[in-house]
Amino acid sequence: MKAKSFGVLSVITASVCCLGPFVLILFGLGSLGLGAVIGKYHWYFILASGILLAFAWRSYFKEKISCEAKRCEMEGKKMTCAVLTLATAVVLTFAGLNFYTYAKGSSEIPFFEAGVQVSIPVKGMSCFTCEVAVQSAVKKVPGVHQVKASARDKVAIVSYDPQKANLEQIVAAINQTGYTAEKPRI
Repeated sequence: MKAKSFGVLSVITASVCCLGPFVLILFGLGSLGLGAVIGKYHWYFILASGILLAFAWRSYFKEKISCEAKRCEMEGKKMTCAVLTLATAVVLTFAGLNFYTYAKGSSEIPFFEAGVQVSIPVKGMSCFTCEVAVQSAVKKVPGVHQVKASARDKVAIVSYDPQKANLEQIVAAINQTGYTAEKPRI
């Protein structure tokens, strides 16, 4: 049944922009910059997944109506309905998380009590998984106390011990994820 295939394709399309960069980082390929390239087009992926999902549901109902008219049993009806329902939930989750990233209100700069605090501009972040990737990369730098990345504000706010870490190391860690950070002027 093609409806089920379109449903699965919609999930894959929705997850490319969100999980794709994260998977690349897990496999050590984050420094290729593909995550940032994919991130630029994340709204297109979400839109395409919505269109695919709508087409999947349309195909499902078209076949269901056709079978009812012919008084035949629709093959794989329960499985297709379950797959499409799950696909809808996944696509709506990814879309909702992306909308939440931008709609969560004004970002206040957090105050970290330990170390030196710096705000580093980061280009290419576009969704919540971008924030996770940047935060996890920066946390691996020895001497970093805390980090908060914001895709909405295109910034990473970092608290670090200047005796153990420096801005060049932190910027390099961000750049290894595929996003572009520049050393801020202090």
